[in-house]
Amino acid sequence: MSKRIDNTSCHCLKIRRSAENVIRFYDDILATSGVTVRQYSLLYQISAHEGCSVRELSEFTELDRSTLARSLKPLMSCGLIEDKKEAGARNSRLSMTDKGRRVCEEAGKLWEYAQSQYESRIGIEQVRILENALEKLQEL
Repeated sequence: MSKRIDNTSCHCLKIRRSAENVIRFYDDILATSGVTVRQYSLLYQISAHEGCSVRELSEFTELDRSTLARSLKPLMSCGLIEDKKEAGARNSRLSMTDKGRRVCEEAGKLWEYAQSQYESRIGIEQVRILENALEKLQEL
């Protein structure tokens, strides 16, 4: 069930609830892949930047390192990514496992479907208007 935004006048709360609704929409579609949209985003970035450090991944994803480190643990536990840090090295070297590549590919197809469903439900023109508004919010 979607979180309502018509019961508040607070712009911040409306945006937060809407973001949670969109995340849940994507998560529901990606569910059969076994990862959430947030996890898929990390897998995608690791795949695109094979061998990156946590610090580098933090820069690519614009997540702080402690949040990122917590988010990576379940992906490592599930065997989707691994740290190929060389002995004695301080920095991690994140890499996809074969299982991680398969999951990322499956989740990618589901993500593309979610994208098309989102655009279909909202309407492409409304999506563009929303994206323009979101770009302006970056200036706050």
